[in-house]
Amino acid sequence: MLPKVAQISSPAVSVDRRSAERRVITFGFDAYDAQSNSRIVILNLSRTGMLLQTSADLQVGEKFQIEIPEAGLVEAKIMRRNGDQFGAMFDSPITQAALSAVLLASPAGPPSLDQEQIESARRSYPSYDPVPEWLIWSVLAFTALVTVLFVYALSFLPIVG
Repeated sequence: MLPKVAQISSPAVSVDRRSAERRVITFGFDAYDAQSNSRIVILNLSRTGMLLQTSADLQVGEKFQIEIPEAGLVEAKIMRRNGDQFGAMFDSPITQAALSAVLLASPAGPPSLDQEQIESARRSYPSYDPVPEWLIWSVLAFTALVTVLFVYALSFLPIVG
C-alpha cells in the first residue's frame, strides 16, 4: 500500500531516449522481503517505469511488484543502478488514469513534520551548534571595551611636535 504523503514537482525534462513524460514524485513505502525491511522512495514515475531510491540490496534484472492506485499490483524489473538509485521498467505500461491517480493523491507541498520528527532528524545528523548569542554579544562588548581603552590610552601619549 502506498503512503498518503507524497510530494510532486513539475515534469522532468527528458534528456535521454526514453519517451514517456516523467513527473517527479516523492513518496515512500515499506518494502518487505525475506531478509529485510527497507524504505523505498519513488523519485519519479511515468507510464512505463520509475526511478526509486532505497538502501535495499536490489540487483539489475530483479523483478518486484508495486501497488499503484487504480492499477493494482504492477510488476516491474530493475533495469539500471546508480548507487542507491534504481531505474525500473514496468512489464506493461500503466494507464494514464493510474498515473493521474498517484499525482492527484499527492499533496501540492512538502509534508509537514511534527516537532518529534524534526528533533529526530536533528539527532540523526552530525551535531552543528551555532555560536550562542550570548557569546557573540560578550565578544562584541569586550572588543568595544578594548577599543575605548585604547583610544583613552592614546589621549595620554605625549605629542612631540
